[in-house]
Amino acid sequence: MHWVDVYAEKLLELGSNHIIESGTGISGQPHLGSAGDIIYADGIHKKIIEMGGSSRAIWAMDDMDGLRKVPAQLPKEFEQYIGQPAFKLPCPDGCCDSFVEHFTSPFLEELARADVKPEAVSVAQMYIDGKYDEVVRIALEKASEIRVIFEDISGSVREEDWLPFFPICQNCGKILSTKAYEFDGRKVKYRCRGGIAGKADIPGCGHEGEVGIREGKLPWRVEWAARWSHLGVTCEPMGKDLTAAGGTYETSSIICEQLFGSKAPMPVPYEFIVMSGKKLGKSIGRVLTFGDMAKIVTPEISKYFFFRSQPTAHKNIDFEFAIPKLAEDYENAERVFFGDTSNVPEKEIEDIKRSYELSQISGMPDAPGQASYSHLLSIIQTNLDLEGNVDWDGVLKTLARTDNITQLDERTMAKGNAVKTWLDTTAPEDVKFAIQKEMPADIELNDDERKFITELAGAISKVNWEAGLIHDAIYETSQACELKAGQCFKALYKIFLGKNRGPRLGFLLASLDRDFVVGRIEEATKI
Repeated sequence: MHWVDVYAEKLLELGSNHIIESGTGISGQPHLGSAGDIIYADGIHKKIIEMGGSSRAIWAMDDMDGLRKVPAQLPKEFEQYIGQPAFKLPCPDGCCDSFVEHFTSPFLEELARADVKPEAVSVAQMYIDGKYDEVVRIALEKASEIRVIFEDISGSVREEDWLPFFPICQNCGKILSTKAYEFDGRKVKYRCRGGIAGKADIPGCGHEGEVGIREGKLPWRVEWAARWSHLGVTCEPMGKDLTAAGGTYETSSIICEQLFGSKAPMPVPYEFIVMSGKKLGKSIGRVLTFGDMAKIVTPEISKYFFFRSQPTAHKNIDFEFAIPKLAEDYENAERVFFGDTSNVPEKEIEDIKRSYELSQISGMPDAPGQASYSHLLSIIQTNLDLEGNVDWDGVLKTLARTDNITQLDERTMAKGNAVKTWLDTTAPEDVKFAIQKEMPADIELNDDERKFITELAGAISKVNWEAGLIHDAIYETSQACELKAGQCFKALYKIFLGKNRGPRLGFLLASLDRDFVVGRIEEATKI
């Protein structure tokens, strides 16, 4: 059974009404991992409804959190706002009403195009509107109990006068630099003495004052518990580090149950996404977003990336070399869904089919997609005009010849556009090519390569013009000549591309006119 269905069934055993929450700090552009958090929640939410239960999918925007450092994608001038809550920050480009809107609106639009539409909730607004009043008062009145829980669970010791509340300083506007020390049931007294965010010191302005309970926030472990209680959250995906023994989830669960009288939600731990061995985050420079991924492999394939394996499975993303393989895995899942299970272990069939189903956006298609990503990679590059634009008529003519496709449907066009975007953005140079209209003038072939080309000239003219059969003819000819296949492929890349490597040769040659290919190979026998 697919992991999404397992979680949904477990939740429905506990009750019929559910709130599936996800949450993201708004300190810049939400990255691909942030999208995964919401996509996991969305899958469980939809399954619960499908099984007859009631569910809401809520995305909590942690916009009351203070800015801890300036990510690379923000202007250096934002250093003046370090320590201030995100909801008070200006738009970095002056195009939106606020910092939060600037980063969350496009993020939600990207997800919506993949049919992931959570209810977005501003945490700052919940404080400001008084929706957190009750839980904030409970936390402040039971500060000593929270201190004991912190020390017992994580060994973290707080000062005797510590209160679980960070006021927004009335003088400097910072929330990361204040310390609350007294609560009279209505107001919180504080000092802006400075604080620490990660390894960075956040200087305070020295101001002393008092604020109401709507003018600040609870510390994260207390706030998480308060949110669960206030919203009635029953399930939440979270990074697996949070579920470690003595960690945030354990601490927040005890606070939720002992102080707020609510049951902690079922956790869905997930592995962080890594790129080149580094965890994705706003601090690595250019942020990789769900929208970036959807543009180069389609939204469906992007969702499949998350659903194809357990949330805790290792997830490595490479926007350069791994994209065709990801697309190929999705296309294989599509074939399995439509009945071609010949190359799949029986025990994996149902999970593969379910992962494909969960990845769809506008209902289930009636048939498999028309052309593969790898095939389009070759076809599009052989049908570019002088300005680099795709000649779609030429693409269709090639597909009609190679795949008996007489019309470009919406899915094939979407995949073709994704291929073109990948080529224009993150594709490695190794996969880019241009068919040489004339035999490259400086080409050289050694004796073995000439022998292979001569033998292939006779074999290739008899082959049915299909990628697999062309590939087989090349391989079989290399074996007959007692040569390594790689050396023979290299010779063909040289005469067609003027370089030593390129895309899958069967797909490449099948995308070209047969007479052109045969003529070029015969010409090469004379070199």
